[in-house]
Amino acid sequence: MAQLGAGCGSGAGAGGAATGAGFGAAAFFGALFLAAFFGAAFLGAAFLAAALFEAFLAAFFADFFAAFLAAFFTDFLADFFAVFLFAATAFLAFLAFLLFFAFFDFAIVVLLLPLMKGRRAQ
Repeated sequence: MAQLGAGCGSGAGAGGAATGAGFGAAAFFGALFLAAFFGAAFLGAAFLAAALFEAFLAAFFADFFAAFLAAFFTDFLADFFAVFLFAATAFLAFLAFLLFFAFFDFAIVVLLLPLMKGRRAQ
């Protein structure tokens, strides 16, 4: 009876040890699996974050430089056009000024001088 009890006890002990080892191995491999899963998830999230950040930076700088260049050239062309219009208007005003005085001189020379000469002659 003692041997039977010892055998049962040793069998139970061995079974308990095997069960504990199985649970330990399962826990170990489960932990490895979880670590691998979370590591892969972490790496995936890191790569995704890096890709998103790279896309954000590319879009931001492309948008920034596009906006900067568009604003610069729009401003430059607008200023150039404004200066051109101002210069053209000033030139046309100067031409109108010259034409006015040319007509004024023409009126003096052609119309008034003969009258003045005629008055002097009288």
